[in-house]
Amino acid sequence: MGKGQNEGGFSEDQMQMYRECFKLMDINKDGTIDKNDLRGAFDNVGVLMTEGELDELLGEIGGPCTYDNMVKMFQEKMAGEGNDSDDLIVQAFKAYDLEGKIDSKMFQHALMTWGDKMTKAEIEDIFGEFEIDEDYMIKTKDVVGLFVAQKEEEKKEATPPPAEPEPVAEEDDDSSKKKKKKKKKAAK
Repeated sequence: MGKGQNEGGFSEDQMQMYRECFKLMDINKDGTIDKNDLRGAFDNVGVLMTEGELDELLGEIGGPCTYDNMVKMFQEKMAGEGNDSDDLIVQAFKAYDLEGKIDSKMFQHALMTWGDKMTKAEIEDIFGEFEIDEDYMIKTKDVVGLFVAQKEEEKKEATPPPAEPEPVAEEDDDSSKKKKKKKKKAAK
């Protein structure tokens, strides 16, 4: 389990996001998302759902759709065989990697052509997260960081800043020795 995660594998930030989403979807504020709440939530984002689709979504919970049951369902789905491992996702993006960058035009074409095809609106939303340079290239680490955020956070925590100051020509002056000690203390 990664740092900052609960027993279900979600970080506190993720749990807070789920709480906020649940509150937004629980339109009548009774602590349970029913069919009317779900229909209203989808209507609010411009998606019309049929009765059957709403029933199917609520049926995935396996009981009343409370916050705890919703999180439990997410945990079960995340633990299932249908999800790609982070390593597989990283490998997929590395296939497009050219010296630490990904060609944004080629990447956009791939996202709209293969697998779970993305819409133009979804592409624009995702590409809004990236800094695209004058050669239409995106940093590979930015792409991987968006799709495998937890893994990137762990890597950042695992690599502390360098503790050793740059070598300084030795002098007999006592003040330079004090400066070196201060630099080492500041680095810790």
